[in-house]
Amino acid sequence: MEVVYGEKKWTFENEMLLDKLLQETGLKREPVLVMADGRLIREGETLPRDSRVLIINAANGG
Repeated sequence: MEVVYGEKKWTFENEMLLDKLLQETGLKREPVLVMADGRLIREGETLPRDSRVLIINAANGG
């Protein structure tokens, strides 16, 4: 799995729950949206190991 967040990149060799992915990347407490292969990933979903994942900042209105 290839994961990109801004200028940061990670590679993981196994499938992973979204929560675990955010822990592994250190983004657990950040307001982010996660897309895998062009599809929005929701809490509780598993990302397949062959995914291309893009993590983006979630917009905070105010």
